[in-house]
Amino acid sequence: MKLPVLFYIFLLIQSGTAIVGGFRYRNLPRPLRILEWLIIISTVVVVGQLTLAFIKIHNLWMSHFYTLIEIVFVVFMYSSWMKKPQNRFMLSLCLLAFVLFWIVSKFTFESFAFRDGWTATISMILQIIFSTFILLDVVRENDIIWTDDPRFWIATGIIIYAAGSLFWFAFFNKMLQISPERFKQVYNLNWILSILSNLLYARGFLCKR
Repeated sequence: MKLPVLFYIFLLIQSGTAIVGGFRYRNLPRPLRILEWLIIISTVVVVGQLTLAFIKIHNLWMSHFYTLIEIVFVVFMYSSWMKKPQNRFMLSLCLLAFVLFWIVSKFTFESFAFRDGWTATISMILQIIFSTFILLDVVRENDIIWTDDPRFWIATGIIIYAAGSLFWFAFFNKMLQISPERFKQVYNLNWILSILSNLLYARGFLCKR
């Protein structure tokens, strides 16, 4: 199975981002430590899916569990940044509702034989909403420079990836019906978005605030 060059660039960039976070781990605030572990988990999942694909074992089930892990980590990260208890409470309610929806979906309309189109799409929408609120908090704080605040880089990275991937996640199972070569071409968009978001995460890790 021949992989596109963009995949190797993505894997290099994401591994580099994890290394940057690892080097600065002791000095990172709690939210960025959570992000560091999410990036590590994401890398393990990508490598795991690739390995299963090479030995011709079904691997889409891994995406179902990663969707749940990702939204949990993002909510915990953003909760650590939110100062108002009511905002943290609303995040917790959203997470609880999503987890219940995720569980129900696995026993009803989302088979592990296919990609989790519904739950992944809803997860992306929630992440865009949560990230927008974080960016609004950054804008409202007049005593900081945006580019010196890791929240700006992380939330921007999540919005770019989530917004750019909405169509991809929603119609992934439909796109399985197109030719493998065309599918790889379309999938390049995912690698480009992943590369860009990881570069923004790495920049967030380098913030001293």
